[in-house]
Amino acid sequence: MDIFVGGGGDDLSWLGLGVVRDYAADHAARTGRPTLYLPNARTLRLRRALELAARRGAAVNIVGHSWGAIDAFEAAVWAAGRGLAVANLVTLDPVSGPLRRPSAWRGGAFWLNVTLDPEAPDPSDRLTRRRPFAHKPSRLPLADADLAVTLDANHWDVETMMRLSGARARIEG
Repeated sequence: MDIFVGGGGDDLSWLGLGVVRDYAADHAARTGRPTLYLPNARTLRLRRALELAARRGAAVNIVGHSWGAIDAFEAAVWAAGRGLAVANLVTLDPVSGPLRRPSAWRGGAFWLNVTLDPEAPDPSDRLTRRRPFAHKPSRLPLADADLAVTLDANHWDVETMMRLSGARARIEG
């Protein structure tokens, strides 16, 4: 099962900002794999999905973007603490919010982190540094990631992040 967790902009999908929701729908159609999309801050639903997948013996990949990266990270930490298998954790340009402090990384999943350093920032990139709502770099323990990739892409370009970082091949392989 592949679980995609959207960032703050995905909550405004009615404005055309549901970039992770759209990517997850394309992913499901392209691969035929069981896929779940959740907006950020749906922690209980995310944990229930992980428990259900574990009971079924399904391999789980979690992809989180922006604020959703912290939710994905925390879900992987929570799963590791309960002996639930997560194959891959992918954090796409994680952005911390004003209140949350992440847990310590417990391992258990292969963690790929994608950080963006765009040569030509667009409005989505400027939002990632708008205090007090956004803090970049993220407060996640990024040095603990198994693989860290920095790309010249814009914050809302989920497709490019997934493809160029190798995350797409990793979770689909």
